[in-house]
Amino acid sequence: MIIANKFNPLGDNKFSGTKVQGILSGVTMSKHSRNQQPSFEQEIKDIFPLIWDDQSPEPISQLNYEQELKLKNDAFAKFLQKAGVQKQAQSIIASPKPRHYRTTTKRRVFQEGAGIGLGFSKPVKAGVCLESDLEPSEHHDIYHFLQKTLSKRTYYSLARALNWLIIRGNYDRQFLILNIFKMDADVMRKVKLLVNVLKKENIVEGAMVYFDPSRSDYYLEAERPVKTMQIKHLFGPRLLGLKVDDVLMRYSPIGFSQVNESMVPEMVELAKTMLKASKDDVLLDLYCGYGLFSHTLGQSCKNVLGYEMSTTAIDSAKEISKRLKSHNRMKFFAEKIDANLVHNKFSQAKQTELMLLDPPRQGCEPGVIAQLAKRRPKRVLQIFCGTDVVPKEILEWQKQGYKAKVIQPIDMFAGTPNLETMVLFEA
Repeated sequence: MIIANKFNPLGDNKFSGTKVQGILSGVTMSKHSRNQQPSFEQEIKDIFPLIWDDQSPEPISQLNYEQELKLKNDAFAKFLQKAGVQKQAQSIIASPKPRHYRTTTKRRVFQEGAGIGLGFSKPVKAGVCLESDLEPSEHHDIYHFLQKTLSKRTYYSLARALNWLIIRGNYDRQFLILNIFKMDADVMRKVKLLVNVLKKENIVEGAMVYFDPSRSDYYLEAERPVKTMQIKHLFGPRLLGLKVDDVLMRYSPIGFSQVNESMVPEMVELAKTMLKASKDDVLLDLYCGYGLFSHTLGQSCKNVLGYEMSTTAIDSAKEISKRLKSHNRMKFFAEKIDANLVHNKFSQAKQTELMLLDPPRQGCEPGVIAQLAKRRPKRVLQIFCGTDVVPKEILEWQKQGYKAKVIQPIDMFAGTPNLETMVLFEA
């Protein structure tokens, strides 16, 4: 039997507008010392001191969206103020799809006897298939199908080898990734059987195997083994696609792309407005991925230089540039972005240099901001997907002579205690 459980971390209570508004208007339960800087998530918890399930990936999704935005705006303002950031943030830009927006989803596979359960971080029993308010219903249908199918004895060896089931794509097309930690002849036979079923049912457009023997918690971003097979394409397209500003960008299913596709056009337009790129500017696009910003706002620039550690992403960026016939003025490099790279390998700074940084959640490596500031760029736009590092890196840019002119949070991760924040710096 398949059990469909939806996360309701606040319990079954239904809050009236009056009660929630009272909670959001200033009740705090802070237990922090004056010397301790709480995280953004902790600020939310302090303002909203109700039952909080730390195991849930979406602990505030039970609020209506207007209440959620007020909660996040209040928490973010307090978070920045306590960290010593004087510049006030703009109001959070709402997500066009506050629920059912995630185009990348995942389930950890928990085996019990002959069956499996599909959950998130906490183990679940066989027969359980957790659902999420943040995911499209099509993803739920696929996970239920896979939970039922992979619980059959025929797939026992494959079920035992699975780390994660991952769905990627967009709101119309889905692609399945089987993340496994053990690969042998028997497992691959079962994979082939599953592929035949997936094709017959037409439930996904394509599939691939991603081999992660480390059983990493990061499901795609794990450090890949050097001497063993990493990826095996099973069927369907080899690339995913995203269209922004009439620019079609194709990238690998294992490459990074924003999970809230509905928010991407808004983010690109914001970046254009804030950086104000012109035909005489050179854009230095750091942590560029497959070139979302290079191939959109970079079209207005004289030249674009993109840097990213992932060779897979850089290969995609080069292919897109070649197809768009912009490869003569756009160059992409697979490099680890650290202070040594900026200091020793970057070409001489241009007078009309713009910078766009979109680093991982933990922010830039030590020394990177200092080295970038020495180039004296005209404008810098840094995009933060980890809210807790926003104050630290704003203050670092300030130390290097650059002030935060605009702090613009956007609700890329609605239903969760996270934000994406775009900060414009000028000297």
